[in-house]
Parts: sequence; C-alpha cells; structure tokens
Amino acid sequence: MKSIHISIFLSLLVVGFSSCYEEPDWLAENVTPGRGNFPVISTFGTTNGSEFAAGETVQLDLRFFSVDEIDRIVLSSIIDAVETEEETFAYTPNFAEDSQTDKLLMSYTIPANLPATVTKVILKVEIINKNGLTRDASVTVDILM
Repeated sequence: MKSIHISIFLSLLVVGFSSCYEEPDWLAENVTPGRGNFPVISTFGTTNGSEFAAGETVQLDLRFFSVDEIDRIVLSSIIDAVETEEETFAYTPNFAEDSQTDKLLMSYTIPANLPATVTKVILKVEIINKNGLTRDASVTVDILM
C-alpha cells in the first residue's frame, strides 16, 4: 500500500514539473514575419583565457550564421557601464567545418589607462543583418591588477 502511495506521489510530481517546462521555440525566436530572419550566434568567447592585465590582448572567437544577408559585425567594450564601439567588420564568409558556422576571429587590447577600480571589461559583439534584425552576445573578462 505504501509503495502505491509513493508511486502516485512521484507520478504527480513528474506531471507537475513537466507542466512548468516550456519548450524552446526556435522559429519564433529567430524569425520576424514580414522582416525575415535574425542572425544566430552559436558561440562567442575568448581563446586565450579570462583574466588580463592592462595592455594585454584578448583573442575572441565568434561562431555564427544567418539565413538572411549580414550587413556588418560590431565589437564594443563596456567599462563602468559605458559602451564604446571598438571596431566594425564587414561580413566576409568564413565557413568553419568544425562548427558548421561562419567564424570571425577578433582581438581587443585592454586599455593601459584603466582606473584601479575597474575589475572587469565586457566585450559585446552585435551582428546586424541587412534586414535590420540584430543579435548580440557578450563575454566578461577579469582585469588583473
């Protein structure tokens, strides 16, 4: 009798939790009716660590694709909540077999004159399609003093 109650309880628990789970809707998240497709960022990260001193260079690896035509890719830094556009890249196809996406390698040099209170820099990349739809991602690097 006790095992039946436990079985019923576990069944109700499973049903209760599964009803809270929302399935991701890839199409709804990546398409705007009448405007086209958003770019998709597969991964964005550093390739040479996560801690850097002033003057050191961060190597960045962006993997992405888009069904619609890409206009440009913008790399920005965010330091103390101030966003600065660092570089704009024209889209050049560069298919990577390993990820089955386009690949863009970028570099960013940590400013030499950072105030001592700055402990992190956020690097943000934004892909802008010709249809006006965009997608962005960011990575945070720690600053060594």
